[in-house]
Amino acid sequence: MERSRTVDGPPDFREKSTLDDPYPGYAWLRENDPVHWSETLRAWVVTRYDDVLEVFDRPARFSSDRFRKIDPKYASGRPAVRDVAEVLGDWLVFRDPPDHTRLRALVQKSFTTRQLERTRPRIEETIDSLLDAVEERGECDFIRDFAFPLPAFVIAVLLGVPTADLEPLKRWSDEMSAYVGGSLEPIDNFERTRAGLLAMVAYFRDLIAEKRRRPDDALISTMLAAEQGGDTLTEEEVLSNCVLLLFAGHETTTNLFGNGLLALLDRPDQLDLLRREPARMTSAIEELLRFEAPVPATNKVALEDFAWHGANVHRGDKLLPFISAANRDPLKFEVPDRLDITRSPNRHLAFTYGIHFCLGAPLARLEARLGFDALLGRFRHIELAGGPPAWKPLLFFRALERLPLRVAV
Repeated sequence: MERSRTVDGPPDFREKSTLDDPYPGYAWLRENDPVHWSETLRAWVVTRYDDVLEVFDRPARFSSDRFRKIDPKYASGRPAVRDVAEVLGDWLVFRDPPDHTRLRALVQKSFTTRQLERTRPRIEETIDSLLDAVEERGECDFIRDFAFPLPAFVIAVLLGVPTADLEPLKRWSDEMSAYVGGSLEPIDNFERTRAGLLAMVAYFRDLIAEKRRRPDDALISTMLAAEQGGDTLTEEEVLSNCVLLLFAGHETTTNLFGNGLLALLDRPDQLDLLRREPARMTSAIEELLRFEAPVPATNKVALEDFAWHGANVHRGDKLLPFISAANRDPLKFEVPDRLDITRSPNRHLAFTYGIHFCLGAPLARLEARLGFDALLGRFRHIELAGGPPAWKPLLFFRALERLPLRVAV
């Protein structure tokens, strides 16, 4: 399917038409204003593949740390802003070298292939259990009944979080999503984010204390024990990155499942091909990641003044490299607005690139492959039920509110 509509100017990112289908707006920006100043977002919007790649590949010019020294509002005395910045500022994704280099090396020692493979049987058991419940009813909200609980359960098991505690953790995570996800609604979301964040911090502080007393082989214990050249993670770094792994570990994979299934249902030829040739599943997952990336954009800060494609970028300016726009760049992908599960090569940027390449990419790919294999293998008939799917009004997450389905074996 190719792009069915065009626009004649830069998109308004808060408009429903842009939220429902942002890709024509991305195309206009790529062709006419590749480094575009958005008054709505108060940031430079970067949309061409090579330019987005450059942003990810040059941390000395494009900082990931929006909480330190650049934006003076984060030094304000407002408690909600201060508390949010204090915890999120230690997230691996918001750090620059050399701090990022040190943190990444230590956290990655815990997030190993062995850890993932050890969890595989639990993933398969959870998938079967969730699909049993869906089969019994013959209908479901795919987001609520599968796309959320599967990755949430998996990251909890990996971390060593009791799965009985997932309900409050989900509630606190939802309270954080408006800020972290870049809400496009005209609201002050710091207070709600602070409430969810502080509740999650208190929870993990108690759990970390318990893991110190009774260590196990899950991620929290391995992060506490991680050591490289005599260096270890501080308690606050372990705490902050527990929150990050729990939040990011379910949010993005939930979106991959929801967005991916909707894309396939809207294109029966690709769904039928995947059913006939299930060996194409690995390629299909990569194409679903490219076509409807779970994270459409990220947030960077310019560390110097420079001119770029006619734009005068100043130190301290925000830049938003739009992954979803880069993934539809016709200079890199043939017929980019068409879903093609056989696409090769497929050098999409859904997991970003460079030093901040997604630590959880192998886990997301494993969950998606096992989940879609089981879903399509069990149900010969899957169709949308109810009205058109609704997208959450978020800039940094491409996320469905719900996805009602009817299914039959």
